[in-house]
Amino acid sequence: MTGTAMRALLAERAAWWAPALVSALVSVMIGVCAVQALGTGATNPAIREVLRREGLTPSYVSSVGTGIAVMTVPVAVIVLAVVFTSAIRGTTRDLARWRLAGAAAPLLSAIVMGRLLLAVLLGALLGTAATALLGGSLAELLNAAILPELRGLRVRPAPTALLAATLVPPTAALLSGLPAALRGARVPAVRAVRRDPAPAGERRRRDLVGVVLGVGAVLGVAVILLRDPPDMREGEALTAGLGLLVLVLVAAGIGASVIVPAAVSVLGAMVPVPGALRRLARDGASARARSSGGAVVALACGTGLLGAIIGMARTSEAIARAAGSTEEYNLVDTYIICGIIGLLSAVGGACVVALDAGDRRREVAQLRIAGMTPRQVLGSAALEAWLLTGAVLLLTLLATGLSTGLVVRAAAAAALPVRLVLPWAEMAVSGAGTFVVLALALAIPSARALRAPLRSSLAAE
Repeated sequence: MTGTAMRALLAERAAWWAPALVSALVSVMIGVCAVQALGTGATNPAIREVLRREGLTPSYVSSVGTGIAVMTVPVAVIVLAVVFTSAIRGTTRDLARWRLAGAAAPLLSAIVMGRLLLAVLLGALLGTAATALLGGSLAELLNAAILPELRGLRVRPAPTALLAATLVPPTAALLSGLPAALRGARVPAVRAVRRDPAPAGERRRRDLVGVVLGVGAVLGVAVILLRDPPDMREGEALTAGLGLLVLVLVAAGIGASVIVPAAVSVLGAMVPVPGALRRLARDGASARARSSGGAVVALACGTGLLGAIIGMARTSEAIARAAGSTEEYNLVDTYIICGIIGLLSAVGGACVVALDAGDRRREVAQLRIAGMTPRQVLGSAALEAWLLTGAVLLLTLLATGLSTGLVVRAAAAAALPVRLVLPWAEMAVSGAGTFVVLALALAIPSARALRAPLRSSLAAE
């Protein structure tokens, strides 16, 4: 029984490729940041000499890699948790069959968690190999973007950096994947086979408790910080703003099954959709928002971080200039940080949507039976992408408003001029990118389902 269940569960391709892909990307990001931070410090005489001539310390450059790594880790944990949950949800019926066959829940939990760790370790090893080959070159490009005088100076990957690239993804996987594995294997077998992982009342109570706890934590911390704001001059306000951003994202992840459907329903009611079939598509998008909530949270990690960091940086610059400072703010490293984490969020969100390909095939088959043309089916996918993008932007506005507002409150408490600058252009660009990612992730499975026979699409798991 044990060997058969293990072989069957290990054969699930969806449970392998998504965690391996995301962990490989995390490994490369952490590895390149570690290579840049460790290879640009006091251990590199050529770089140290250039920094000495410019009157700079090694931390001026190496701190960028450290900062990217520090901000990547919590985002990686959130994205990995979302991807793991989606991957395990896709194998719920297989777990239920083995429960009916007599397999114990602890055994299935161990198999599922072991499979996830193996997939993540495989991705981490691939990412480490890529870091060993390309990490030095990428770190050199990062150094040149920060300080042009460093262009052409070699940076070699340190063994410690490669070790970090190997160990960080499995550690994040253990923290984020264990709860999902325990929940997936302990779902009662009969309900899982019937695609009903929990009774409606129990699920609703659990979701509402998560929303109340998450919103309560965000409001409680925000009220405390706004009443007693951190020091503006020492950079504590920026650190507190980033912490508040992470708390908003965690709360959104906990309450995604309630927050995202509610946001999609509100946005869907505001969209003029003529025709009964298109209204059916809009209602279907609202109903599926429960499973798409993970993609929204993953994508909100990138757009929210972009809005919060750029908003805090530009607000701080406006406050400093209003106070008489002439110092120029270099936001190149900030854009690099946001771009790297945005790539991770985009890949994670696309993976979550792609893991629901079976549900997408069944939905397309039902729409075809209802009389929708292929053009209308693809249009419904674009409409759903628009609604999910709107939910992402709502979370982005919330995170940006709280983080930037904290900086403004800290400036007021320090008797500095009050200025507020929100990065509307950057958020618009990130919103457009989010729509493209979601539209492609939804349209490609829909196009494939249009070419498949109706019978096989309706039976897809």
